[in-house]
Amino acid sequence: MSVRIAIADEHTIIRRGVMSMIMNMPSLSSDSLARTEFSVTGDTASPSALLTLLADQAIDILFLGFSLATRPSPNPLSGMDGVLLIKWLNRKYPQLKMIVLSPYKNTQLIRMTLEAGAKAYISRDTCEKTLSRALSSVMNGEVYIERELMNSLFQADKQAGQELSPREIDVLRMLCKGLNLTEIAQQMHLSNKTVSAHKLRAMEKLGVNSDCQLYCLLAKTQMFDIAI
Repeated sequence: MSVRIAIADEHTIIRRGVMSMIMNMPSLSSDSLARTEFSVTGDTASPSALLTLLADQAIDILFLGFSLATRPSPNPLSGMDGVLLIKWLNRKYPQLKMIVLSPYKNTQLIRMTLEAGAKAYISRDTCEKTLSRALSSVMNGEVYIERELMNSLFQADKQAGQELSPREIDVLRMLCKGLNLTEIAQQMHLSNKTVSAHKLRAMEKLGVNSDCQLYCLLAKTQMFDIAI
């Protein structure tokens, strides 16, 4: 059986690393995986290039970085990544199996990613064996989360009603990348007022009252990488 794979991530070194790991994966006991021929048919850094790739080729499995190289554009899809992109891809390509490759270990992000339609969630420090297990699981119609992240999910004590929305998550993530509210509004195709409202609601849910407290909390929880 032949399985066509695409890789999308904003960092070239991540894409090349995943490609190399796929080509050099250790064999598992799974007979189906041992008989499978994997071919990486394309890799890309941006949402627009990813959509072109998916429109031109039949892809079975997509390794999707949580963050892509987005840019302001009249086309809203060019600025879409994260949970919103996963939801859109799941609606547009329901047969596509997405394995999300993320630097974030926040339990809420993991839940939202899986609820949006991803079939697996693995971290950037994963090894060939974990990558192989993720592929085997999604090919068998199962959901895969690597062991360390699964333990975090079980240990998390979330308060009902206090989870951030996908929009609030994206606003916080872009703030951590160094974008101001105007730049975020342009990228998300929203008004400054709406973006500000998302930020304030997120701060209220997180129990912080100032930008300083917000950044300290994000740095402490490592919800996102903070640009310095």
